[in-house]
Amino acid sequence: MERANIPVHEDIKISKRILPRLPSDFKITKMGYARKGAIAQYRGPNAIHVHEYPSHWLFHRDCGDPRTFKGLLAHLLFDAPEIPLSILTGSVSGIVMGKIVYEARKNKSKDAGTEAKIAGSIASLATGVITFLISRRK
Repeated sequence: MERANIPVHEDIKISKRILPRLPSDFKITKMGYARKGAIAQYRGPNAIHVHEYPSHWLFHRDCGDPRTFKGLLAHLLFDAPEIPLSILTGSVSGIVMGKIVYEARKNKSKDAGTEAKIAGSIASLATGVITFLISRRK
């Protein structure tokens, strides 16, 4: 399959009557979001991502193939930007909350550092999850 002939992020449905099985260079993968009703997903050459359904295949091309380092960076930036964005917002909120709690508690508690770490962790997790859910495209 030619890379130029498959649009980025645009699904192409192909019946299993026309294409009963994928070519051998497509490998089953867990990398990717599950889609309702899909049996499995595969990654192939040219950053092609395929979801298998009982009666058809759903193809799309990603900007990067996450099975390689260079492809992973492109994939995170252009195909799944919600992941690095969630990590960034979660990290920043955790650090900020940790500093706020530590400054507020350092003269009042022997465990100010532990309290700050717990508060920072909770803020980080909550912010990261909320950012992921809001920014996810599908």
